[in-house]
Amino acid sequence: MNMSHRDKHIPFKRMQLERGFYQEAEATGVTFADFLGGVDNGAYCDPESSLDPFQQQLAARNLVTHGPQSIQLETFYEGDSSILFPEWINRQIREGMSLGKNALRLDDLVSVETEIESGVYQVLVSEIGSEAKAKRVGQGGEFPKVEITMGEQTITLGKYGIALSASYEAIRRVKAPIFAATLRKIGFYLGRQMVDDAMTALVNGTGNNDAATVDQVAVTGTLDYSDLVTFDLNFDPFESNFWVAPKAVITTVLNMVEFKDPMAGFTYQQTGDLISPLGNTLRRYDGTLMSTDRIVGFMHQFAIEKVTERSASLVEVERIINKQIEGTVISQVVGYAKLDKDAARVLDITY
Repeated sequence: MNMSHRDKHIPFKRMQLERGFYQEAEATGVTFADFLGGVDNGAYCDPESSLDPFQQQLAARNLVTHGPQSIQLETFYEGDSSILFPEWINRQIREGMSLGKNALRLDDLVSVETEIESGVYQVLVSEIGSEAKAKRVGQGGEFPKVEITMGEQTITLGKYGIALSASYEAIRRVKAPIFAATLRKIGFYLGRQMVDDAMTALVNGTGNNDAATVDQVAVTGTLDYSDLVTFDLNFDPFESNFWVAPKAVITTVLNMVEFKDPMAGFTYQQTGDLISPLGNTLRRYDGTLMSTDRIVGFMHQFAIEKVTERSASLVEVERIINKQIEGTVISQVVGYAKLDKDAARVLDITY
């Protein structure tokens, strides 16, 4: 939470927090911060502040969670401040789930997010054949049709989680930034697990005849620049904007003469950002799905639908508020659907 110069000199209004706020936020389908912003018609929220309503309530209680003046965790349990602790934990975990620069992240794959009430979801399937492309129609003629149906196979959501093995007494004097780093690490590993399943859906499909088409290089075991050009042009009607590959394949691509542009080399040396071969964002992924000789290309806008069971929190709110840290589970119920089978292709280097 970084305050602007203006924010540091504004006394935010302190509201009376209630543990039922989480359930109310979930019931109304809004975030916890948005719910706080609407309490008493926004009476406790400064709309001109750079801080969101949750952060403003932290500031109103002088709960500093970063820097040398940061609080110990036991400070969260003074008065009604404990109500803010679950959301603070949520934010650290979510930040950890999005960490990484060159590694494939869930955000790279997910185009659409859907919340549902149950653990089973039926996928929407749209088929656009070559005869169904938009075209000019003469008077009285029929327009091409796009068939939109529900998939034959449903997807079952899975639960990703980690249980905390630490008592309140053991962590109560820990500084907030130290605990935040641990939570971000937990989020980082949860994110990696979710990427594995999302990639499986992207490549293998979800049982609705939607596995990615597999292309092959010209000479098995050898990846050349011409193979990359052909692979890129094979996308039709979509155009890929992400390529995913394991370490060995990325090493081969980075060392191709065609990509040894002085400016590309300068950027990699200065920032560590990988090149963008043929305009595609290159991401590293070393999961078993990729083996060591594959590239997966996809168009982000039509890749993966992330389906989650409706919940406003990644942590067990009541347990956190009640200091029952030991055994508290950090979890999310998630499943993945593929938006369009033609939005992803696979290049096999060894076949």
